[in-house]
Amino acid sequence: MGRFERIANQRIYQQIVDQISRMIREGSLKPGDRLPPERQLAEEFGVSRPAVREALSALGLMGLVEVRHGEGTFVRSASEEGLVSSMALFLTMEQNASLGKDLIEIRTALEGESAFLAAERREQDDLAAIEETLRQMEVALHTGMSAADPDWRFHRAIAAASGNGLLVQVMQMLAENMQESIDHYREQLLRIPGMDRVLLEEHQGIYEAIRDQEPELARSRMHAHIMRVRRTLYGAVQARRGGGADS
Repeated sequence: MGRFERIANQRIYQQIVDQISRMIREGSLKPGDRLPPERQLAEEFGVSRPAVREALSALGLMGLVEVRHGEGTFVRSASEEGLVSSMALFLTMEQNASLGKDLIEIRTALEGESAFLAAERREQDDLAAIEETLRQMEVALHTGMSAADPDWRFHRAIAAASGNGLLVQVMQMLAENMQESIDHYREQLLRIPGMDRVLLEEHQGIYEAIRDQEPELARSRMHAHIMRVRRTLYGAVQARRGGGADS
């Protein structure tokens, strides 16, 4: 295709989203146009395939492209009403702290299946993307910096490795629209001494199960990680508020 600009390192997937959405707005990409395959897009942008998958998932969530299995990814007209509806749902959830546990239960189901599928389908590029987020989390641990961003990218990279575009879109919607409130609770969680090391080790264990192609183990480790976070978070939150036991 030869018309895409190569991408700088920072916020790679967002730059791909910006470029393709701009081309759609300007009319150089029209509804019905088929985008090149992932591998070709990765070569033209000068990025990894997981970055391309993440960008295509975000574009799908925005209603700008659709994936037709067996055919490819096609440009379509944005469904503004659908996007607003999904945004409104999750912004409403963000304002209602009582739905936090429901959100974590949804994440448990989605991310457990995401880890299972990733262990079955992951490619070397996927493993490299997950490893990089772990490296950045470890750097954050030793320097005292926040690991929130690599933590989110770890979970998104696993979703991308699952190969299920719809699953990636749903998880992207959860991440983008709930990130501020989840980051707040993550900050509270990390006030517990040693918790940053525990979280890193749990992420490493999930990665190892995916790397070794053990789907059941990957799913169970993801479930255990998220549910332990749920118990720790809501126990701490309720204790501060004078609440009772976790319900």
